[in-house]
Amino acid sequence: MPNQSLDSSLALNTMGPSQLMDPLNNLQVAVKNNIDVFYFSALVNIHVLYMEDGNMDRKVFLATWKDIPPSNEVNYTLQDVHLSPDAVLQKLEASNVFTVARRQVEGQEMIYQSMKLTNGVWVLSELKISPGNPVIGLSIKSRAMEVASFAMESYNTILHQ
Repeated sequence: MPNQSLDSSLALNTMGPSQLMDPLNNLQVAVKNNIDVFYFSALVNIHVLYMEDGNMDRKVFLATWKDIPPSNEVNYTLQDVHLSPDAVLQKLEASNVFTVARRQVEGQEMIYQSMKLTNGVWVLSELKISPGNPVIGLSIKSRAMEVASFAMESYNTILHQ
C-alpha cells in the first residue's frame, strides 16, 4: 500500500563478487521482484559479517599473531563496560567473536580472540580486563588494517547493547 512501511528480512549472500567499498562497511543491495530490481546501500556494523567458522586454533592464532607485523597492530580503549569478563565473552561469542585463549597476568584478565569476515579476512584481538574497572584495553591485529577501526566499533556496539 502507498505511504506505508513494512519490515522484512532478506538472506545475505556473500558468494558473489566483491569490491572494496568506501567506507568499508557500505553494503550494496539489489532486490529483485516481479516489478523491477531495486538498488540501495546501507551502512552496517561489521560484526554482522563475522562468520561462524571464525574460531581459530590456539597454535595457529599464536603463529599468526607473531607473523603479523607490529605496524599492523592498533590499540584502543573501550569505556564504560560494566560487565564481568565472563559476560563480556558471552556477548562477544554470540556475535561470532571467538575466544582462543584466556589467562591471568598481574591481576588482569587477558583474552585472545579471533574473528573471520565473510571475505576470508581474519581479525585477531587481545582484551585486557581489570576486575571492577569499566575500561577495557583492546589490541587489534590484521593483515588488512582497513578493518581495524570497524572491528573496534563492533566491540563497542556488542558490549554496549
